[in-house]
Parts: sequence; C-alpha cells; structure tokens
Amino acid sequence: MSNLELINIYKKSSSFFYNEKNNIEQKSKHWQRYSMKKFNTQNLQNFRKNGELSGGLDDASNKVSFELFSEIVNEISEEYIINNSPKKNIGNSNHLIKFKDVFIDYNKLIHIYWFWTLENKISRINQISSICEIGGGFGSFIELFIKNYNCKVFLIDLPEANLMSTYYLQQSFPKKNFFLFCDYEKKNKLTLEDFEKNDIIILPPNCNIDKQIKFDLFINTRSMMEMNKSVIKTYFDFIHNYSRNESLFLNINRYEKKSVGYPIRISEYPYDSLWKVLISQPSFKQNWIHFLLTQRVKNSDEANIFQELNRIKKIEKSFYDILIDDSVIYLKSKKNLRVILKRIFGTKILKSIGNFLFKIGSKLKNID
Repeated sequence: MSNLELINIYKKSSSFFYNEKNNIEQKSKHWQRYSMKKFNTQNLQNFRKNGELSGGLDDASNKVSFELFSEIVNEISEEYIINNSPKKNIGNSNHLIKFKDVFIDYNKLIHIYWFWTLENKISRINQISSICEIGGGFGSFIELFIKNYNCKVFLIDLPEANLMSTYYLQQSFPKKNFFLFCDYEKKNKLTLEDFEKNDIIILPPNCNIDKQIKFDLFINTRSMMEMNKSVIKTYFDFIHNYSRNESLFLNINRYEKKSVGYPIRISEYPYDSLWKVLISQPSFKQNWIHFLLTQRVKNSDEANIFQELNRIKKIEKSFYDILIDDSVIYLKSKKNLRVILKRIFGTKILKSIGNFLFKIGSKLKNID
C-alpha cells in the first residue's frame, strides 16, 4: 500500500476508535502526547528520524556502548545479532550504526536479547503458530518472530502506533498478507476465516474478534505500565478469554510508573489463578523493569503466579518514587521552547550550542 493509503486507513481507524465513548480510557495521560504529533505521508516515511513520531516507542537514541555490544556478543554470539538485525533503515532513524551490512541500535539489541532469552527457555517455540502483541509500538520486537518462525501475528494498539507498525512491517515483509482496519470495516469483525488466511493483522483495541480465535503467545513489553488500570484489566480479560491451555504470556514492564497520573505497578496486574511462572527476573540492562514469562495451566494447583507477584512486590518497593516520568505539559513546553530557540538562533547555531554543552557535560561527568 502507498503511504497515502496508510494515512487514510489511519484516519478512518482514528475516527472509528476515538468517537466511541467506551474507548476514552484507552488513551491515557501518557499517550496524549500523540496529539502533539503530525501524522502525514512525509512524517510516516521518516517516523524514526529524531524520534519525531516514534518517540515513546523507540530507545534508538540511547547510546550503544562498546561494553554493551561486547557483553551481548559474548553471551549470544555476533552471528545471532547480525542474523536478527535489519538490513534497511526503515523510518530513517538517525541513531542507527552500520555494522557488517546490518543496522544496530540500542532498541534492537535489547529486543534481540529478549528474543534469545525466549528461544533458550521455550523448547517448543517453533510450535508457536499465533501471537497477539498488545501495545507493540512500531513492530521492532514482533519482527523477530515473523522473521524466524512461520507464525501469524495480531497487533493491538492505538491507531497512531498501528500506522507506524503497518508501515514498518510492510516494508520489512512485503510478501506477507496484511489485514488492516479497512478490511475489518467490511464485516465489523475479525472472523476466524479472515484470521486464518492472513499473516499480519493490525487493529485498534476493542474490535469485535471471533471467540474461536486462540493464541499461543501474548506479548506486552513496556506499554501496560503506561495504561490506565481499567484498560490493563480489559486486556487481561482478553488474554484470559483468548488463550488456551499452555498459552504463554510475556510481560515486560516497569516495577512502577506514574505517567498516567498514578502508580502502575507490575505486581498489581490482574492475573487470574491459572498461570505458572517460567521466567521471573529483572530485565537485561534495565533493572527497573521486570521480565515475567508465564504459562496457562488447567487448574490452580499447578499455578504459582500469586506467590511470584508477592515476591516481585518486595523487589518493587525499592523503585517506588525513584523514576520521574515526563508529563504531557512538560513535553509541550519543551517543544515550544525548541521552536522559539530555533527562530532566535537558527538550527545550525542551536546544534553547535547543544554539542558544546554535551561535550562540557561529558568532561565534568568523568572528573573524579
């Protein structure tokens, strides 16, 4: 599809989604930042440039240190990283590093490490045929599953994120069959038949989904922590209803985040009593985030999720009130200040001042 077609689908999806009163809660205070962004064909093509559209979904601007890269290489091999890194700079990020015909960034390295962790823990990962990712951003993590396994994926996210993930995944997998909001509109339902004949399905939340559809793996990475509690509960109900025995749920989220206006804590997520813990540990290089993989079981005698959530809560307490999250008001003020300074000094002078201050700050930081 052309970029213009994708923009038109986004507009229809937005109108459908945001005009429904039941969806008001879906766009938390954290994601009101989307209202500050301009979604058009030019920006879509450059959606990762300076984090213009992908800000909040993309850690690419974090520096890739030699120590970090070496540590990951020593543990999972350089070959594994190269095989799972993109060969194209989709979205024109200005933070990617070219390395042996692939592009490396912090965001992708962390995703590759998570993926490697799953491959080493789940003996039947090659049997996973259907994946539902909730709040998957622009598609960087799910790309690894599509690339390595013949699985179908269903992405649920806000219309703005769906626009970016559709663009990114269509550029990455042009031969895959996509089911988008324009297809959903024809029946106002994702049927089992449509699900089975498509590879990548991308829809906004609260669509009508055939109850016969079941998923082998659910994923939420670093986005439930930015949702209102009522929305988290809605997604957990969805996971419980659309899972089968032995379905997996990968939950990677902060111990505490307050960007919605109150604390959202992973230990308080509304799991039911039918989950067995497979992996539970601080996330790699992000010890303020927890990596929790669970498996659906038939009866509560096999489960231990509540005991584990109590254990996590003890770890979690040391992170209460530690990390401060940017509010929408702060981000708007920052954007307005940037516009004013550009008008006064011009882009080149402003960049020179920024680089000078960065160098001074780096030198001061290294003084013993």
